Amino acid sequence: MTNLLDGERLDKYNEQIEHLRQQMIDTANSLGLNHPQVLNYSQKIDETHNLILKMEQGKQY
Repeated sequence: MTNLLDGERLDKYNEQIEHLRQQMIDTANSLGLNHPQVLNYSQKIDETHNLILKMEQGKQY
């Protein structure tokens, strides 16, 4: 049961990263790479990726 929940959570995180990535690209294209909102999206992507890494570390014995 836990593995299913972990898999669903991983899928959710990956979807979230893809959504944020697309928002970051769109914002960079319209406002420029140095706009603070682009950095904000990048940081959110990093935070979500770190959640995935923590989840994967919890699986290790």
